[in-house]
Amino acid sequence: MFDLGAARAELVPLAEKVWTNCEVREISGRTVTLKVKFADFQQITRSRSLPHLVMDADEMIAVSQSMLADLFPIEKGIRLLGVTLSSFGARDSVVIPDQLALF
Repeated sequence: MFDLGAARAELVPLAEKVWTNCEVREISGRTVTLKVKFADFQQITRSRSLPHLVMDADEMIAVSQSMLADLFPIEKGIRLLGVTLSSFGARDSVVIPDQLALF
């Protein structure tokens, strides 16, 4: 796979499956990790930690697709993609901080 659009589309069901498992366990995480294996069997891993817990599948998809887009254009084809969530916390423990006043 050499096309960014196709690679982004492949990430959606992967992230949705991870998120479904998180919903069943009533957990979320702060760190989204993307694993890419290339046609020549080399692999890379990229992760991004957020200041808050991921709140839904759409946010997880957006973060993973952003990391993937940073890799393009690529010279080697992608043969395998993976996405994970870590740095877990209970979703009901999320505290949204108040925005501080500037003046």
